[in-house]
Amino acid sequence: MKDLEYGTISTKRLAEFLKAMANPVRLRILEELLRNPRCVTAIHEILGAKQPNISQHLSVLKNSGLILAERDGPYRCYYLRWPGLVKAVLEALSADWPETGIEEARSSFSKALKNRLDGIGS
Repeated sequence: MKDLEYGTISTKRLAEFLKAMANPVRLRILEELLRNPRCVTAIHEILGAKQPNISQHLSVLKNSGLILAERDGPYRCYYLRWPGLVKAVLEALSADWPETGIEEARSSFSKALKNRLDGIGS
């Protein structure tokens, strides 16, 4: 299967980001990093989770490429690599999405299919 691209991000890479985000604690960490870069101890205090647990979640986010880390003396501080991407995903997840009715979905699908088939015949 051919890997598609959304802008400069491939579908494979986008799936890796979404997989890394698919955890309530990691979403909270991303929310905090969207506000400001934070060190592990600050994230631990804000979220009230155990520091080893926070470090494990930070590792997943770092390995996915969503966050970067730097040493600041004895502290390891984290920041977002793509704040715009994280902000867009968090806003999309928190939006109040109306449920599409089955008839509206069928109509939309039928129109898209017809347009696709019409394009093949041209």
